[in-house]
Parts: sequence; C-alpha cells; structure tokens
Amino acid sequence: MENFPKKELLNIVKTGMTGSRSAFALAVGRFASKLKQTDLELAQEMSKFLSTEHVMRGATDFAPIPVDADSRMELVETIFPVSLEKRPILDQSTQTTLDGVLREWASLEELLKEGLAPARTLLFCGQPGVGKTLAAHWMAQELKLPLLTLNLATVMSSFLGKTGNNLRAVFDHAMTRPCVLLLDEFDAIAKRRDDETDVGELKRLVNVLLQALDDWPANALLIAATNHGELLDPAVWRRFDHVLKFEPPGRQLIQEYLAEFVESEQVRVSLASLLHGESFSSIGQIVMSARKTALLERTELVPNLVRNAIKLRLSKGGMAKPLDGEMLLMFFEGHSRRDIATHFGKTHPTVSSVIKRYLGE
Repeated sequence: MENFPKKELLNIVKTGMTGSRSAFALAVGRFASKLKQTDLELAQEMSKFLSTEHVMRGATDFAPIPVDADSRMELVETIFPVSLEKRPILDQSTQTTLDGVLREWASLEELLKEGLAPARTLLFCGQPGVGKTLAAHWMAQELKLPLLTLNLATVMSSFLGKTGNNLRAVFDHAMTRPCVLLLDEFDAIAKRRDDETDVGELKRLVNVLLQALDDWPANALLIAATNHGELLDPAVWRRFDHVLKFEPPGRQLIQEYLAEFVESEQVRVSLASLLHGESFSSIGQIVMSARKTALLERTELVPNLVRNAIKLRLSKGGMAKPLDGEMLLMFFEGHSRRDIATHFGKTHPTVSSVIKRYLGE
C-alpha cells in the first residue's frame, strides 16, 4: 500500500461522501482492481462488498414524483412492472447490441469488481413508428426495472429558466434508485446550441443535459430517442455508450411480424412486398383495422388484411403491378373471377393466379 496512489483512495472517500451508491461501488471496484497487484487478499476482501444486491437495492422505492412548480403536473410517468405481450421485432444489428447491453447488466457484479460499469446510456435514432419506444419498454422489462418516461409537455416551460430546473429535477429523481429513464423526442431538449435566435435558454438546457449524462449512475439505464438526429448538439453524441439507428422494417422482418396473424408463408411474402417501406406502427394500424373488420363483419382476417394493404399501396402509387391490386379489389367487392377477367381483358386462369398469390386460395 505504500506506493499506491493516494488519489485513488481520496476518490473513494469523495465519491462515498458526495456520489451515488453505484458511483461509490465503481470507485471501490477500480481501487480493488489496482490493489490486486500489491495486496491480492485485501483486494478480494473489498470485492466481497460489491454485490449486485447492494448496488441495485431499492429499485422500486422512489421519492415523490417531481412536479412543475406552476402547473403542479408530474414531470415523469412511471410504469412498473413493465409487461409486453411479445418481444419487439428488431433488425439483427440492433437486437445484437441490445442483447449485449443486457448481458453486461446480467454481469453487473463481475464488472463492478473490476471497476467497470455496464452500458448506461443509449441513443435511439430513427423515423416515427420503427420501434424505438417499444425497445425501451422491452429493456425495462428485461432488466426488471421501473420505466420512467419524461413528460416533455410538462417539462417544457414558457418561463425563463424553468425548463432547465424541471429537467434537473427529473434527473435528480431518476438517479435516486435503479431505473430505466426514457427521454423521448430527445431533440427537443438536446438541440444544437448554434441557433442565432436563441436567447440562452437552449444553451442552459443542453448544459444541464450534458452534466446529467456525465453524472449518470452505473445502476440505471438512460435511453434517449429522437426522430431527428441531425438536430442534436454535437457534444451530445459522444456522451452515449451506444447509438442505434432504427430503420423501417425490411421484407423479412415484416414477414416475421405477420407470422402471428397469417399462417400461409406465400401470403406473408405477398403482404411483405405490399407493406415494404412502412413503419411497424403503420403496419400495426393496418393489422388492427383488419382484425376489427373481420370481427364485426364475421369474415376472415387475411382477406381484410390484404385488402387494406392493397389500398394503402395503390394510394401511394408504389405497387409493382397495380392491375393485380385492381383485380383483387373487385374480387373483394364480390365480383366473380370471370367478371374480373372480362373487365380487364385477362384470362380466367390469370385472375385465379393473382388471387391465389395474395390470398393463398
């Protein structure tokens, strides 16, 4: 111990007096890791105190939810436990990254003993409806932690300085216990600070945010989600352990999504072609509408689903063979295959082939 840097010990004392439980655990872990070189026995004794149970204690025990001083409305929404009907469907790269984060959290105790921390901050980028919010819910469910979602409408105040105070109150609240904090519409509070029309409030807000990201504890996960990554302040990007780009689902992911509702692989392939380019949110709305129609009209789900998909694709002008869509819509209206063939100047087998390709009949 004689030659051991005193600043390491001072850092432990400082963190223990002023920091969070997880920050203290990290400092002890770093100290113990370096101490192994000079006093293995003492290092092992210290590491015994670095248990997941100690660091994650009180995951559901929060202080009162902070409120806006003027409206008295709550600044965060809390969900616990988080329960999803099914696992979100994500592309392989995104899923692999999130699985890696969960693996780190599952090894929290092992990491702490080496003075390391699991990934603490994630940035989700992508257009609306591609699964960013759902993925955040799934992470909270898998970690068995409360999900706190920033109430942006309440946090943003017209009074000078109030927004920064509200944001700081949210972070202070979230840091008191292990949790997952979701900052949706992140660009609203992390916008570039080079706006010439800004009077200083935006700069103050981003500074509050940057400080909070730097101080974020090791026993909580912060997830920021944005539809407009290009609007974020450059200083924000490097504060995140992982930046994940959520893309609209490809044909294979759409087929996977539809497997719950459509048994025929051939029909799923045709539907995936029709729905390619749409977000999961849009596809979900189409499926929900078809399910309602099938229930209320006592009809089959698949024809209603195909009809909705065709109408959407024709309205956007993106159907490879629009004539197929027109023939199918006539079929859904009750016209016979022979009538459809006559109307479009096609043969009866041609019409039957189109119907079979899309409906599996």
